[in-house]
Amino acid sequence: MNKTKNIGWQKYEDVLEKQVNSPIIDQLYKSVIAATMNQEDLESEESSNLYGEIPQGSEEDYESAVFTLDKDFSQEILLATNYDCWIGHTDFNLTHSIKNTLNKIEGIEVLKIFSRYRFFIGIGKMFQFSDVRKDIEETIISKGETLGNAIEESS
Repeated sequence: MNKTKNIGWQKYEDVLEKQVNSPIIDQLYKSVIAATMNQEDLESEESSNLYGEIPQGSEEDYESAVFTLDKDFSQEILLATNYDCWIGHTDFNLTHSIKNTLNKIEGIEVLKIFSRYRFFIGIGKMFQFSDVRKDIEETIISKGETLGNAIEESS
């Protein structure tokens, strides 16, 4: 079967933004705020019992709660700030041969294979994504005969 290979591209910052703005993260944020407020209420009740004071404060006081970012997520943000980062989505297997080919393309400083159909590239600051993308697509898709054989052999 000789089908056309395709690579779709997604800007990595978009992926990170979706993670940060996901409904799950929003719910987690609200849960932490609620837990913080409950803890603060308990502490205030204890102090009011001791000193007869009425606790002051509102929900707005807790909007500035500090969150510690997961170490892995912090590293992802560092990647996105140091490189022009892209996710490549393919409709063909990413073999060792293709990985080795990608490693040789000028401009790719960081390469991660996420799955058999998805990879990450970080492009150096002195390179343009359009040029690197063209090299990737020409090398992997246009010259796909030699790589196509490697794909079929590995299956």
